[in-house]
Amino acid sequence: MKYLLSIFVLFNTISASSYSLQNIEEKLQKTHPLYLSIEEQKSANLAKIRGEYASNPYVLSGSGAKAKPSNNDEEFEYSVEVGKTFLLGDAKAKSLNIAKLNNEAISLELERELLAFSNHVKLLYHTSCLSKEQREFFEESYSDFEKLYTKKEKAYKYQEISKKELLSLKIEKAVLKQKLQSLKADEEISKFALLDLLELKNKGSNELFCHDLYPMEFSETNSPNIFLLSKRAYKAKILGARKSAKLYDRRFESIDISAGYDNEIDMERYGIGVSLPLSFTSKTNEYKKIAALHNQKVLKLQQQNMFLEKERKFKQLKSKLENEKNIIHLTEDNIHAYETELLPLVKKSYQFGKSSVVEYLLSKQKLWQLYETLNINKKIYYETLFELYTVAEIKEKK
Repeated sequence: MKYLLSIFVLFNTISASSYSLQNIEEKLQKTHPLYLSIEEQKSANLAKIRGEYASNPYVLSGSGAKAKPSNNDEEFEYSVEVGKTFLLGDAKAKSLNIAKLNNEAISLELERELLAFSNHVKLLYHTSCLSKEQREFFEESYSDFEKLYTKKEKAYKYQEISKKELLSLKIEKAVLKQKLQSLKADEEISKFALLDLLELKNKGSNELFCHDLYPMEFSETNSPNIFLLSKRAYKAKILGARKSAKLYDRRFESIDISAGYDNEIDMERYGIGVSLPLSFTSKTNEYKKIAALHNQKVLKLQQQNMFLEKERKFKQLKSKLENEKNIIHLTEDNIHAYETELLPLVKKSYQFGKSSVVEYLLSKQKLWQLYETLNINKKIYYETLFELYTVAEIKEKK
């Protein structure tokens, strides 16, 4: 029981300092300035709309003066008036609806910005994990080479190999060690670029989980949702422009009503005032309507141009992704054939003394090169994949 408990505690300790992609995204949503600023921007836009289309305030005005009628003492007279502007019909509700549509379009564009950032984070995560995978493979290979070098040192002591052969192995060992150090540095740089986003103080003590990488495939099941954010944004913009054009068809827009009290020297007066702007006597609304109609056409043309470009980019990236996938499969086939067929023969030939250690090392180097090529191709694949998700505006879930 104590043994199981120890394993459980150890597992939790390891997990606590290991970040999965989901952990990273959840933490960024709570702490990263971009996420927080966009949420604040949405709230600010909504508050601005509510303020602009809130009920018009009452207006209180007053005036006073000293007056001295003929043969009378000087006296004070004053007037007070309260008034308010009322929009006629449903003009206010329509204007508010138009503002909400425009705000919806802005919010959708902000979501598109967040999606692009999220895919950038995913790419950093996958790149870091692939760098880690490459380092681990090379580290294991270097460890095997160290064992071989130790054996050859003993062989040299017993004069079984020449000093030249040992020196060649020593130089090769130094080259491999330098390569390993370079891979470690690349891994750390890549990991820190990701962990910097989390604002961790001691990044070196944190590791990436790396068992949650995306599969090497692009799902077509999300095709109805392709470009969905842009579609919804333009739909809201165009609908807003259309409603704006209809808004300027009104002959009467508002009415001003006021009530006043005048206290003059020889009388008191109460009154009510009504002011009704005659919109049809001016061409202001006519020109505003024409502008709204033109804006509607502009938005439709912009939408058409955007989606033509998006479709072109989408097809281009899909083709590139498929090509990278094929290259990866071919490289994996080559590695499998090399590891299971050729390398065992070279190793056996070396063990029986039919080939030199140099030939054996060259065959191992070829395997390292194949794995390095595979790693590079995987990085290119994921770079293309997440760019494709950004262009397609798909928030993919594994």
